[in-house]
Amino acid sequence: METREKLKKMLTEWSEFDPPELYRRDFNYSLLESGEVLSIIGARRAGKTYLCYQIINELKKKYPPENIAYINMEDERLHPINGDELTLLLEVYEELFSVDRSKKFFLVIDEIQNVNNWSKWARRITEQNKNLKLIITGSSSKLLSSEIATELRGRTTSFAVYPLSFAEYLGAVNFKTENKNILYSNERVIIKKQFNNYLKAGGFPATLRGGEPKEILKEYFRVMFYRDLIERYKIKNIRLFEDYLTLLIDQIASSFSISSTANKLMTFGYSFSKNTLSNFSKYAEDAFLVFEVRKYSHKLKEQLRAPKKIYAIDHGLVQAVRFSFSEDYGRLLENIVFTALKRRGVGIFYHQGKKECDFLVSEGGRVSQAIQVTKSMANAETKKREVDGLFEAMEFHKLKEGLILTEDENDKIKIGKSSIEILPIWYWLIN
Repeated sequence: METREKLKKMLTEWSEFDPPELYRRDFNYSLLESGEVLSIIGARRAGKTYLCYQIINELKKKYPPENIAYINMEDERLHPINGDELTLLLEVYEELFSVDRSKKFFLVIDEIQNVNNWSKWARRITEQNKNLKLIITGSSSKLLSSEIATELRGRTTSFAVYPLSFAEYLGAVNFKTENKNILYSNERVIIKKQFNNYLKAGGFPATLRGGEPKEILKEYFRVMFYRDLIERYKIKNIRLFEDYLTLLIDQIASSFSISSTANKLMTFGYSFSKNTLSNFSKYAEDAFLVFEVRKYSHKLKEQLRAPKKIYAIDHGLVQAVRFSFSEDYGRLLENIVFTALKRRGVGIFYHQGKKECDFLVSEGGRVSQAIQVTKSMANAETKKREVDGLFEAMEFHKLKEGLILTEDENDKIKIGKSSIEILPIWYWLIN
């Protein structure tokens, strides 16, 4: 079957398809107003396709259905297809449907990395059609967000999809509340129970659909490891990379140094350069598996030299492949706070002076917030450590307010003209 007929068949199928909404995701709909290509990126199985469906359903409330088209380039019936054949896509669509040219036309292309020369086509088609909004997704095994930006030469805006936030998780399990005093209401017990479930299973949508979450997540990790890392980067020493990732994930929410990790690996009998390990870390971050947080400093050299703190894409994934829920509750809480900040798109650093503070939030070139995370403040020594570290960071960055997130405590501490608020992490996450 020739390409034109293939496209006709698939576009007709699309027009008869009612996109499902699995779980409601937070999305910045203002991104649809610009003329730039919208690139939806993120971890494997985090829900990029279902976010596309959600966007389409929202667009249908404002635009004629004929002005919204979707096609998935993963469909085997389209193979092989090249960028020049993509030119037929809009032509065939307008043959089949009555597009209102006075309004914006939205074209959603899922898994665009399967098309050769797609970027040249995307640049040309958006330049020639000012009323066209192109929305694309790409698989991290073949197309990184940085590569999308490079290929489109600055003509794109990216939106990253992460596993479900706790607020999205509550929506997915149909829990709704408008209680402004939830810290003191009976609903508090229900939300805490849901948070406990979220803490154990993580936020990948498939863990809510039945089955054993740990087994699902182990399989996700295996596919990420082999397809997004080993195959993509043609890594020869698989065992070295596997052991390095193991040590990396073991350091979640902790300081991590390539030099000290290299020394550990050398005791296992490996021979390698530190540059190899540095590349391994970059690959893992590009695949949305783990992330590095730098020490805050005005000097870039100091940022680069200081140990990094490591966080994972999902706290459930960490438990599935490395340690259990009971092993280090506090580190899992800290990872959840990291991913919540990551979703906000802010700069994230840690503070290290005489004391340490877990997170510094940077917005508009300045530190706007300092946050500590701990399981409990009940122990006097723990309380002193957390408060002293936070207050040092607040003083250094001239902040009048600080925040400590715990499992379930609610309090306020005054220190001179400054104040520190202590909140349950579950409450902070839904507010």
